Amino acid sequence: MGRTEKSQGLAPPAIRKDMRAKQARHIVNKVIPGILASNARARKGAEGSELVVDPGPGYVQAQREQEKAGKQQNNDAAEDARYIKRKGQGRRKAKVDAASVSEDSTPRAKPPAKNAPPPQHAPHAPKIRVVATDTLTASSTLLPHPRTRARTHPNPCILNMASPLRPGGGVLAGATSQEEFLCTRTTLLSSLHERFYRLPERGAVFTRDVLVFRNALPLSSSTGDIPAAERWYVDVVSAGMLRFPDLEGEAGRLGARDRKAVEAKMRAVLRVAVGKGARKVVLGAWGCGAYGNPVVDVAEAWRAVLLPPSAASAQVGGGKAGRKAEVWEGLEEVVFAISSGKLAREFAGAFGGVEVEEGPGADEEEEEGMDEVAEELRAKIAEMEGQVEKVWNAELKQRMSAILEGLRAQLSEREGKREDSEEEAGGSSEDGETLDAGEAGGVSLSDDEVDVVHYSSDEWQVSPFD
Repeated sequence: MGRTEKSQGLAPPAIRKDMRAKQARHIVNKVIPGILASNARARKGAEGSELVVDPGPGYVQAQREQEKAGKQQNNDAAEDARYIKRKGQGRRKAKVDAASVSEDSTPRAKPPAKNAPPPQHAPHAPKIRVVATDTLTASSTLLPHPRTRARTHPNPCILNMASPLRPGGGVLAGATSQEEFLCTRTTLLSSLHERFYRLPERGAVFTRDVLVFRNALPLSSSTGDIPAAERWYVDVVSAGMLRFPDLEGEAGRLGARDRKAVEAKMRAVLRVAVGKGARKVVLGAWGCGAYGNPVVDVAEAWRAVLLPPSAASAQVGGGKAGRKAEVWEGLEEVVFAISSGKLAREFAGAFGGVEVEEGPGADEEEEEGMDEVAEELRAKIAEMEGQVEKVWNAELKQRMSAILEGLRAQLSEREGKREDSEEEAGGSSEDGETLDAGEAGGVSLSDDEVDVVHYSSDEWQVSPFD
């Protein structure tokens, strides 16, 4: 008697990749255009994205002065609107109600004297957190409570650890890195215009009001869509990291030149974010993974760029006295979202012993060394091992043994014993370079990897009772 149910297992990488590619193309070509057509705020943000090339130390101050000038211009326009022009009588002040008069008569603080010294600010270190979760889930924890769509608070700003060569990296090829994760769950891809590429060595694409419309569940999940009333906006800084650096010494650390280049990229990202008014930022283990940047060096570089000398020295028990560092005025909180628990702990340790938080949607299975798929594979292997021992037909036993080896190989792959991440990375550029931008950001593979696939091939339905 045959089985009543088909065997379950993990589909081969190529099949899973094709499935993700099909789902991603549907979202990019159908879902996102529909959202932008009906959401003016997200559409304006996508159309108004800006490429910032090599922002210097004065970029933040220049942006704030520009914003201040824009507000003053708006105030002047509003003041002009209060006057009316009568025929033959020139301009006269329009009549206003009592409430307006009362509001205008409110005493205002005197402006500072022209020769007054600029306000002095003590070095301020933003709050640093390391959370074992994905970028979008981390951004949702930074929203004001109760959540509101009113623009009373700046959006959380996230770092898109981007491919420097093409918009979205390998999103349409089924890749599973951080950038592809963002591009299939937000309206970000529409703002990454072809004219911005190749991304500059120091610089970024800034996009305001990117709408998050899907959660971190796999693309195949029917519950992945976020209800319209619960969606939120983020600002995004998209930048590419140093790829495949030359490592030095037995420990494989960055050389002085590469370390300087990495810190310059990080400063450029923070200048863009802070210059655009960000107060809370979500970063990551940028460049760790397939791009070959050591976790310790990336964490130390972030620490050196983010923290004033005194704070950095106190956090790690030392430091160079008198080292000049930029002070990120207005930056209140920095969250490092790293979905891999192991990588998050290594990153936090290198950052000075910051405790890793288990964020919403954290990969708890990884902490226990197992997940549902791995457990299912183990159960299936144990079941088939018992069946093989009872089979007397040599041909059937050989076929079952082959299937058993396949299941064991899948379990080994699930536990990280097989390295096929480059095949999973999704696509290569015209010059043959692998475009694994998200893995360069140190983000583990998408949850799509744990989808359980039902096989229809007869090879996967062999039973000793057939």
